[in-house]
Amino acid sequence: MRKSIRAYATVLTLGMTLLACSSGQNGNQTDAGDPIAVESPMTISDNNLNFVNGKPQYLRLKLVRGKYYEDWSPGPIRGTVWEGDYSIELADEYGNVKAQTDLSRYYHGPLIFMSHFQLEFDDYNGDGDIDFTIGQYASGNGWDYRLFTLRENGDIEELPIRDHSALFISMHSGHSLKLEKIDSMSFKCVHYENSKQVWVERVFRWDGEAFVRAESREVEL
Repeated sequence: MRKSIRAYATVLTLGMTLLACSSGQNGNQTDAGDPIAVESPMTISDNNLNFVNGKPQYLRLKLVRGKYYEDWSPGPIRGTVWEGDYSIELADEYGNVKAQTDLSRYYHGPLIFMSHFQLEFDDYNGDGDIDFTIGQYASGNGWDYRLFTLRENGDIEELPIRDHSALFISMHSGHSLKLEKIDSMSFKCVHYENSKQVWVERVFRWDGEAFVRAESREVEL
C-alpha cells in the first residue's frame, strides 16, 4: 500500500513539473483572443548622432506614460497615435543610458505624435551644441515648434524664444523640421496670419540668453 502511494506521489510530482515547464516555455505566447500586449517605454524617434556630431551615441524620444491607439476618422489627429508623457535619453553605442530628460516638463498637457520620425539637427545660436525642433499640431494653418539643445553632459534644455511659447510655422506638417538659417545666430520662419489673410515672415536672432524677434514683415508666397 505504501509503495503504491509513493509511486502515485512520484507520478503526480513529475506531471506537475512537466506542466510547469510547459507553461514557462509558452509564457510569452498569447491566445488569439487576448488583447495585444505592449511593453513600455515605446521609442518614437531613434537618432544616430554619429551622423550628426561624430559621436557614437543615440538620442531617443520615448513614450513613458500614456497610450497608443488608432483613429482613422477624418481629422487632424488620425492614423496611429502615441499620446502621453515623454522623455529623451542619450545612450552610448552599446545601449547604456548616459542621461535622461523629462520632456513633458516643458509642456502643459500630453504630447501627441502620429508617426515615428527623425529629429532634424542644426546649431542655431553658434554655441557648438546641436539643436533640434519638436512640433505639435496647432491648427489647420500650422504647427507649434519648440527649440531644444543637447548639452555636452547629455542634458536636454529648451532654447527660450522671448515672448513666444513656441514657433508657429505654416507650410510644414511634421514632428521635426530644420529651420532656415540666415547666419550662425539667426533664422527665419513663415506663418499664415488668418485674421489679416497674409503671410508673415519673422526673423529671430540669439542675444546670448534667448532668441528675440528681430524683424517681421508681410511676404508673398
